[in-house]
Amino acid sequence: MTTQSTIRVLFVDDDRNFLDAVARQFHNRFELMIAEGGVEGLQAMRLQGPFQVVVSDMRMPDMNGIQFLARAREINPDTVRIMLTGNAELDTAMHAVNEGNIFRFLVKPCQKATMEWAIEAGVEQYRLITSERELLEQTLKGSVQVLADTLALASPLAFSRSSRVKEYVSQLARQLALENVWEFDIAALLSQIGCVSIPPDILEKVYSGTELSSEESKMYHSHPEFGGKLISLIPRLNEVSQMIATQMVEFKDCGATVENIMGNRVVLGAQLLKISTEFDTLTLTGQLHDHVIGNLKMRNSEFCPLLARTLEQVEVVAVETELREVAIRDLTDSMTLAQDIHTRSGLLVAPKGQKATLSLRTRLENYLHRKEIDQKIRAIVPAARPAVIGKTIDAPMGT
Repeated sequence: MTTQSTIRVLFVDDDRNFLDAVARQFHNRFELMIAEGGVEGLQAMRLQGPFQVVVSDMRMPDMNGIQFLARAREINPDTVRIMLTGNAELDTAMHAVNEGNIFRFLVKPCQKATMEWAIEAGVEQYRLITSERELLEQTLKGSVQVLADTLALASPLAFSRSSRVKEYVSQLARQLALENVWEFDIAALLSQIGCVSIPPDILEKVYSGTELSSEESKMYHSHPEFGGKLISLIPRLNEVSQMIATQMVEFKDCGATVENIMGNRVVLGAQLLKISTEFDTLTLTGQLHDHVIGNLKMRNSEFCPLLARTLEQVEVVAVETELREVAIRDLTDSMTLAQDIHTRSGLLVAPKGQKATLSLRTRLENYLHRKEIDQKIRAIVPAARPAVIGKTIDAPMGT
């Protein structure tokens, strides 16, 4: 049985004598609050809620029970609503149920046992509603985490990018004071999930800034649509899937303007992903922050000017790297030489700090084929998980 401290009930009536009688009857049974009239009741819900159950009289001046319970539902949809009235007309009951989504309809005078039974039933209904939502929240969080872990295993580079994009999106959302940020966070974390369908060598070229062939570019630009389809299979992530699917759409083609983009969450989310991804790409090339922002501001047909201006307040995510011994045949575009490479006769083949581009890798493999250099070298390699990773996503799924 629910303990007194966990059953919070609000009674709303304009009859003070009735409220006092209710307080005497149930003060040892529930954590009870009383409010004289609808206005006071709404204030109690805003300032002292949530309540599991609210019981309201029908006949009240200024604001009747139907009006009060309808507005109470807007404040807290989970609260179970019970109507109490001296008027037993059927049409009044039906109207109350339809307008305020009433759980029970009781008629005055109401016996204490009947009232207690109705409140207990309301508490049980509240438990069912909230426990189902909590289960959905945990299932959703688990699904997102599984996908993120899968991306980390299948494509560490793509996961590394999505993690940095998530950090930039989160910072932008805070600067813009956006609501329900969890949707944008999830969209960012899973923004590269479609890259599991892209060959690793193409992703390496993308993340290193290497020019793609037309066929490679077409393949890479298909990942948002594929990723969006994957996410659309998860309940309650429909808008997130649309954000991911349209993240490469240019601002001039997105159907929004600077003035109204804040009112379209899908377009706003997609544009957050787009500009954060490009910000990450330019930052990784080593450009100064001011130069990156200037670049994005100039491209106002591609990126939302509002977001480009807001990026000025965003802190750059430092990419975590590690020193590793790597076989020459395993070098990729994302790696940097951590040592000078000399032939056995002392000829410098490549200096420390040089990027392992395709041409350099080909040159090294030729020297290796003639056995003039060692098979393994020291290289600086991007870590699979950058330092910003590890933040959890709070997802208030009740909205």
